[in-house]
Amino acid sequence: MSYIDELLESGGNFIVQRTEGGASFSPASAKESDLESFQSVVGRLRQRDGDGFRILREHETSDHADDFVDLVLVTIGAPEPLRP
Repeated sequence: MSYIDELLESGGNFIVQRTEGGASFSPASAKESDLESFQSVVGRLRQRDGDGFRILREHETSDHADDFVDLVLVTIGAPEPLRP
């Protein structure tokens, strides 16, 4: 099972919405604690970008002084081939 499949199945303290060819990830609620907790999911998605999915877009919240991401959109599919 790929990393993205594990995230899609396990969920966690975040919301996953699957679409045809992609998915969106967001915090479990608008509470500050959930937004802060979601940043670890964002970090893991960034680290694994290219492992069966590509990050299409990230949205930074404007409600906080920190650069918190409150939405990540990904496309799901085979990784791009390595270029020589």
